[in-house]
This record gives sequence, C-alpha cells and structure tokens, in this order.
Amino acid sequence: MLSPQFYTLRHERLLIRFSYQAKKLAPSILENLLPPEGKYEYAVFREREGWVFIAYDHEEISRFLKERGVAIEKIGRLYFAQQAVDRFERPVRLDENEALASVQHTATVVPLSLLSEGVEYQGFSRDFRPSGGKTFGAGSRSIIDEKSTWILTTVFLLFALMFTVEGLRYRHVIRAMQGRVAVMLKDYPSLQSAYSRNNIARKYRKIDKEERHKREVLKGLSRLMLPGVELETLLLEKKHFSAELKCPDEKTIVRLLALAKERGYGHSRVGSEKHVKIEGKL
Repeated sequence: MLSPQFYTLRHERLLIRFSYQAKKLAPSILENLLPPEGKYEYAVFREREGWVFIAYDHEEISRFLKERGVAIEKIGRLYFAQQAVDRFERPVRLDENEALASVQHTATVVPLSLLSEGVEYQGFSRDFRPSGGKTFGAGSRSIIDEKSTWILTTVFLLFALMFTVEGLRYRHVIRAMQGRVAVMLKDYPSLQSAYSRNNIARKYRKIDKEERHKREVLKGLSRLMLPGVELETLLLEKKHFSAELKCPDEKTIVRLLALAKERGYGHSRVGSEKHVKIEGKL
C-alpha cells in the first residue's frame, strides 16, 4: 500500500457513472499538479459523492522498491492509502518521526509532533487492504488488467458457445436447402447442367450489377437535393444519365455545382438561370 508521498491525489464531484469514463479525464484533471518530467499512470475510484483521481509514477515506485531489495516481480498489486482512508482514523506509525492518519477524510503523512501525546497508534495488517488495486510487477505493462482479462475470457467463451450453436443451426439449414435444390433439379431437368446454371447466373449477375450501379447513382444525386432544390427531369439510359434541377437562389446553385464537381459529374446551367443540368456515365 502506497502512502501519499508516492502519488498525487485530487477529489472531484463529477456526474460520471463509470470508472472508465473518469479515467479518461484523469490526465487533464491532475496535469496542473504533476511535475512535467514524470511518466504517470492513473487510478480512479468512487468515494462518497464524488471521484478520487490518483496519478503515480511507476518507475519511481520501482526504483524505490529495488533500492530496498524488494523484487518487483513478487508484487502483484498496488493499493493507495486513500482507498482505506476510514481505517486511518487511528494513526499508523510509519517511523520515529511520522505517522499516517486521516485528515479531513484524506490519508496524510503527518509529523508525530502534531499528534497529541496520548494518541493510540494501531498496527498495519492485511485488514487494511481494499477490494480493488492496480496491477504491478510482471503484469503491470499488460495492455489490459486482470479484471478485464477475466471479463474478456468470459465474453470469448460466450462467443464460442454462440458460434457452436450457430454452426449447428447453419448445418441444419444447409441440409434443408440441399433438399430443396434436389427437388428443384428434379422438376427442372435443364438446371441439372452446371453450364446452364452458370449462364443463368452470369446473366442475372450482370443485371444485378447494372441495377446496383443505378441505385448508387441515384444515391449520389440525392446528395445534391439541397433545401429548396426540385428535380425537374431525370433520364437513366444504358450508359448515361442526366438530371435537370431547379434551384431557389444563386447561393444554392453555387453550392450544388461545387458538389457536382466534387463527385465528378458534368454540370451546366440551362434555360432559366435557376436551372442546372447534371450528367454522367453509368
């Protein structure tokens, strides 16, 4: 558990429901409190009516532990004293000069000289450990934390189960389709020839491609229907299309011509000054 010397903390009352939303805000909320040279990671958790935002330097903590002969890989999680602030209503003595105590509901390192002589200190134990913490040691550089790993594992297992069920369903559907195809081939012997089926498929594939292209052209023309613009005529030929549009004012005409040019359509004014002709290839 880290005492406040190893992290920077800020309380904020924000209308946020989820911790991942709060974590996205942590860098901007804490940036004015942090020295620029550090490489910071962030933690957030709910507290009373608001959120607690914490920034800490992973490398600084690692160096401190190594200097004291603590193997980094043996540390699974980091906890922050603020997460157990209610436990520090009675101070925990850190050394001959300092103690960790709750001051205005914030875990704070205070000199022993500021505490009354009769204060009763308590010992630190596993009971202080809160429910959540930050992954440290060997798994600290993982893209996702342990909780997220379990969640993703569960999700992937559910997907695997769904794919299995869908696979069985598709096998049943395929068998039913094969049965219908067999009946159709029996009723229409000419379709039994692969050559005949391929010719029919090519014919309708070409028709489908042409119709799809026409729909795309119509979709593109619909983008030109600005407020007040009216479609006067539309001609779709085999390899060419043209449309005549009536615009309410000069400003609309200029904008319409710019959109037509952007889409590679031919464009020109016709007859009345408010009429524009759009054309292109199919």
